[in-house]
Amino acid sequence: MGLGTAVVWVGVPVLAATLLAMRGLAAAGRAQLPAVLHTEIAAPKYKRAPVSASPLRRFLIAVTDGQSWLNLLWAVINFPIAVAGFVVALSWWAATVAAVAYPLYGWIIRRAVGEEGDGIEYATEWLGWGDSYLAVAGLTFLGGLVMALFLPLVLRGCALVQAFIGQALLASLSELEAEEPWRREDLEQRLGTLDDELARVREQLIAAEEAR
Repeated sequence: MGLGTAVVWVGVPVLAATLLAMRGLAAAGRAQLPAVLHTEIAAPKYKRAPVSASPLRRFLIAVTDGQSWLNLLWAVINFPIAVAGFVVALSWWAATVAAVAYPLYGWIIRRAVGEEGDGIEYATEWLGWGDSYLAVAGLTFLGGLVMALFLPLVLRGCALVQAFIGQALLASLSELEAEEPWRREDLEQRLGTLDDELARVREQLIAAEEAR
C-alpha cells in the first residue's frame, strides 16, 4: 500500500509540473503558426484555481485543465513529425546543393574511381548522351535545378503539416473562447427579437379581448 500510494504522491505532482512546463513550449509553437498559416492564433485561457485556493490546489489545477492536456498531446504527436520534416528538408537541401554544384567537383570523383565513374553515366547512356563528363555533369545539374524548383513546395509542405497539427491542438479551445462573445451577442439579439414578438402577440390578444 505504501508503494501504491507513493506513485500517486510522486506521479501526480510530476504530471502537474509537466503540464505547466508544456504551456511554455506550446506558447513557442503557437507563436510560429501565424507565419505559416497567415492568420492570427488567439492565446488560450487556462483554467485557474479560486483566489482562496491553497498553493497545492493552484499547482495541481493544470491536471484538470483541458488545454494543458492538448498541449501535451501536441508535443507527443508533433515531435516525430518535426523530426521527419527536419530530415526531409535537410536531405532535400543537401541533394539540391550537391546536384547543382556537381560540375565543380564531379571530375574529382571520376578521377578517383577511374573509368567506372559514379553511376550517373548509366543514366546518360540510357538517354543517348554518352558517358562523357560533360553529359554526366549536365544531367546532374538539370536534376539539381528540378529539385531546386520543388524545394519551396517541400519546405512549405513540411511546415504546413506541423502547422495544421498545432492549429488543431493548440488553438481549438482558444478559438472557441474567442468566438464566445460573438455567440453571446447573437443570442442576446435573438432573445431581444423574441421579446418583441411576444410583446406584439400580447398586444394583439389584449386588443382582441377588448373588442369582444
